[in-house]
Amino acid sequence: MNKHSLLFTLILSAGILSPLTSQAHPAVENSDAKALGTSPRWLTTKVYIEGAPEIDVKDTYPGVVGISAWDPERNRYEFFYADTGLSKYDNGGGGYFMVTGDKKSHILIPDNGPTRTIVRQLETLNTQEFTYSREVPRDMIDANPLVRIHVVHAPYTGSVTTTPTH
Repeated sequence: MNKHSLLFTLILSAGILSPLTSQAHPAVENSDAKALGTSPRWLTTKVYIEGAPEIDVKDTYPGVVGISAWDPERNRYEFFYADTGLSKYDNGGGGYFMVTGDKKSHILIPDNGPTRTIVRQLETLNTQEFTYSREVPRDMIDANPLVRIHVVHAPYTGSVTTTPTH
């Protein structure tokens, strides 16, 4: 019995004294997964291609532009057109989401549409900004090579009304 207690104590001590930093990944700076719930709606304010943050290409990537609503209590999301407030739900613009424990990925699982899962890299997530990046075909044309776009959001304070469908 003492032999097992000593062995257990040595293993436990080695685990405590041995840092796991080589396996750990730093969390996204300024990241708070609950920050999505600090604003009932977020507006896309800018889209840029990696390496060119000074050039806004929202007009070229309209599929990622709009108002988004996040419900962290239910892990539900829904996207809306910024000009009309109409839902994008029927085209994959609504479903479940999660933020991974390491706060590096934001995963969407749409209820409808051709895409079943979308993994986005979290760049910034706090009460003032929500920015993610993901790879898409340049200009959203399937035959084009992939580029990484960064999509920047701020809490929406405009007058367009959105009504969740689910």
